[in-house]
Amino acid sequence: MKIEYNNIWKSFIVLTVVAGFGTGCKKFLDAPPVDAITKEVALADQEGLVKEMNGAYQIVGGAMFGGKIQVMNELIADQLDGSQLSADFGEIYGRRSSVFGAYKNDLYRDIYQSIYRANVVLENLAVANTLKDNLEGQARFVRAISHFEAAKLWAQPYGYTADNSHLGVPLRLKTEAVAGFRSTVKQVYDQIIADLKIAEVKLPDENDGYATKWAAKALLAKVYFQMNDFTNAYKYANEAISSNKFTLDTYASRFSETGSKESIFKIISSRGTFEAGGELRGQFRSDFNLPTLRFNTAFWNTVNTTNDVRKAWFETVKYPGFIAIKKYNSDRFEIPVLYLTDMKLIRAESAAELNTSLNIAVQDINDILARAYAGTKSIPAGSSASLIRTNARFERSIEMAGEGNRLSEIKRIGAKGENIDRRGAVWNCGGMILQFPQGEMAASDIFVRNPEGGCN
Repeated sequence: MKIEYNNIWKSFIVLTVVAGFGTGCKKFLDAPPVDAITKEVALADQEGLVKEMNGAYQIVGGAMFGGKIQVMNELIADQLDGSQLSADFGEIYGRRSSVFGAYKNDLYRDIYQSIYRANVVLENLAVANTLKDNLEGQARFVRAISHFEAAKLWAQPYGYTADNSHLGVPLRLKTEAVAGFRSTVKQVYDQIIADLKIAEVKLPDENDGYATKWAAKALLAKVYFQMNDFTNAYKYANEAISSNKFTLDTYASRFSETGSKESIFKIISSRGTFEAGGELRGQFRSDFNLPTLRFNTAFWNTVNTTNDVRKAWFETVKYPGFIAIKKYNSDRFEIPVLYLTDMKLIRAESAAELNTSLNIAVQDINDILARAYAGTKSIPAGSSASLIRTNARFERSIEMAGEGNRLSEIKRIGAKGENIDRRGAVWNCGGMILQFPQGEMAASDIFVRNPEGGCN
């Protein structure tokens, strides 16, 4: 199957415009897929389900991983220079989230629109024939990745309480509107894992641009890693790596139109119809003008070391006094959402935490170091678990700069008892999570809002 961007583009624009007219309680919760034809006609057969699934992917690839997920995470984390940010960005960077702010609220709505569309597919699988398992796997994958991203931004992380009974996000498993209920973080993560384990079985090895079984495994690795469940994180990262379907590629290929050999799940651009990454270009692109989002000196000092070829990612001359990134300086590129570098760093750090398979972990780290330092840096065979862990965390902070990963690390490592936020805040302070939109909270008088209050 090919993603039929031409077929869904019109309906996606209508969806975006209509959803933006207001945040009324009923509209917000019902979140119907807006289309020129009735739901009954659209879902009358397998072709209709494929189009509905395409609509879910369109939101995941456009409104979510087209840049808003990355931007939101980077704003709250500790690698940006936020001294000149204002309005929505200033509030989010200042870790003072409130019910206001269209950027945040629109992202929340979009995430749940993707979940709604996935649920439409799951509820109507009876009309599918040859693609029934494939469509179920895709819908469960999309529902899982969407709930995962929502939970990381709107709830305290896994490990915040001993039994993870603290409040997470609304867990929506049906298209029926249900107001006023936040599942616990344990319930949310349990459902994410359940969806992905089914997707892992239902999805094929290759899927013509859609999620595959390897994408499900890679996402499971990330989910378990976020939970600090290193046994399962190692298992799934190892399975993705050991498939030998993905190979480390050049830095230039990671965000390129031709794509990277590392990509396990990616957002594909299609010239003239869907050109992924508009929000990444809009907020980070630095070849024409000083971008809105720039990096701070403390982070730059970690990159600006002898032989680190990743210094070439950053623009430090064109705009004196500012540090901008060059990753997104292209009119079009594919966006790797799950890719091999991440899997290697997950496998290496998980091995270190488990104090097992350290020889494999050393090789993973050295694979990353060889590329990053042009073959001039490595760690020795027999390196300690502590040295492996330190290198895995340090290289991750640079490798994935501007990709929205750092906040997850601050929270994950914080939940293990170590505070790494370079801005000096406690990992679980109120401002590290976002406030829910008023439209969600007003739908029920029993909906529990997040406490509001800043942190560093």
